[in-house]
Amino acid sequence: MPFPHVFEPLTIRHRTLKSRINFGAHTANMAEAGLPGDRHIGYYRERALGGAGMIVVEPVPVHRTAVLTRGNFRHDDDSIIPAFRRLTDTCREANPDVVLIQQLYHVGQHGDADVSFAPNWSPSGLPSYHDADGSHAMTEAEIDEVIAGYVAGARRAQGAGFDGVEIFAAYNALVDQFWTPWSNRRTDAWGGSFDARMRFSCTLLEQLRATCGDAFILGLAVSVDSRSEPALTIDELAEIVAWHDERRLMDYVTCGTGSYFDFYPIIPVSLYEQQLGVPFAAALKRVVKNAVVQAESHIRTPAAAEAVLAAGEADMVSIVRGQIADPYLVRKAREDRADDVRPCISCNQLCWGRRSRDYWISCLGNASAGREWRTGDTPPPAETPRSVLVVGGGPAGLEAARVSAERGHRVTLLERGAQLGGQFRLAGKQPSRGQILDLLAWFEHRLAVLDVDVRLGSTASADDVEAFAADEVVIATGSRPPVTGFPSIADGRPDAGNGACRRRLHPGRPCRDGLRRATRRPGRRCR
Repeated sequence: MPFPHVFEPLTIRHRTLKSRINFGAHTANMAEAGLPGDRHIGYYRERALGGAGMIVVEPVPVHRTAVLTRGNFRHDDDSIIPAFRRLTDTCREANPDVVLIQQLYHVGQHGDADVSFAPNWSPSGLPSYHDADGSHAMTEAEIDEVIAGYVAGARRAQGAGFDGVEIFAAYNALVDQFWTPWSNRRTDAWGGSFDARMRFSCTLLEQLRATCGDAFILGLAVSVDSRSEPALTIDELAEIVAWHDERRLMDYVTCGTGSYFDFYPIIPVSLYEQQLGVPFAAALKRVVKNAVVQAESHIRTPAAAEAVLAAGEADMVSIVRGQIADPYLVRKAREDRADDVRPCISCNQLCWGRRSRDYWISCLGNASAGREWRTGDTPPPAETPRSVLVVGGGPAGLEAARVSAERGHRVTLLERGAQLGGQFRLAGKQPSRGQILDLLAWFEHRLAVLDVDVRLGSTASADDVEAFAADEVVIATGSRPPVTGFPSIADGRPDAGNGACRRRLHPGRPCRDGLRRATRRPGRRCR
């Protein structure tokens, strides 16, 4: 079997994973009125159908002070139980073997009061590093209230059919804030000594086990931020994780990178090295004796996952952006079709980029991401195959040709250059941007498999297109940036977008570019 370590079964509590590549937790931001709708369910169904061993559905806030995005789910309402039951039932119908986990979170002092309309609760009332907001130091009663929120969230997840929950203790979120001396300056029973700083997570996990029973999976998400002084070091985190593991408080631990002190390594772009989080997961693997350890952060391909597992650096691997780019990554690996996996280019433009603007996430390489509820990742076959002519071999032309061919149409692609890719290929030649060339290579591979007639060095006039007599014609010849637009103003030409003119005008003299009659004082710019 290809990738033998990836497909070696792994048992966690009562469930056995058929693949060790998982689809880890991330905020897809798709809630509708605080509930999962068709878009959200279709998104996760596609990854279940694609063969992910375990899916950790995006974080759900556990308290009113934990709400972080407008796309968050309801934090204190049992109406989410039947809504999420529809999600778990749909995913299991697509893949009966998939293990389904729901992440629960509270980010403490790093919250967003503009969205939650509540103060940011934290162990010691410190501000966040990434904004100017302060936070409220929790009383003991409020600590109990938040723990009860976690327990209620786990109860709802269990009622909705999830196999377990994952507690978010990464990125210096609330649990991590209790662990970290910099953020936990309490002098009561919840801070000070090492054991006192562990009290919050220990109490929380013990109550979850008592409430949800022995068969329920409990996971713990942690991270390492080696570039930020306040964050825990890997040695300190390893001691904490080993302490929890010795008491068998969690069934698995997943380790990523970055924190709310340093966002960039959380979802590392192509500038960062591959397998960024693997050394930290390996450090935890050396001290963990009972729980399963998962590696995450910039692990993009089945081959990379196989290498991590074969080296014994982790027991599982989370690939998120790779499965956003290609939901069928795991299935293709199982079928020895890794060359067919559409690669992630680590650009963060529509996954993290859209999420950071509070939209539901999407993907620059996979146009179906976030839209799976309509057609899925695989376009439906055409009722009547037709002949399709695509003019232009840049990204738009490549995708038009691929999708048309996937549907069964007879496709010819004309590209006047010597290679496919257009200006996107130039972008891929930049330092650290080689993953763009990987995506273009994937397109070339798919077009060859689909028997698309690719003609390089071919120009196409209007007469040529008409003479071709195709049933459908797609013009994808690209575009060039306008030289009149902002900030292209050095030559004094007007900005087509806002009517700005950089010429200094005499009073009353008409603008020579014909925009308007200027009536301003000498030396004033026409705006």
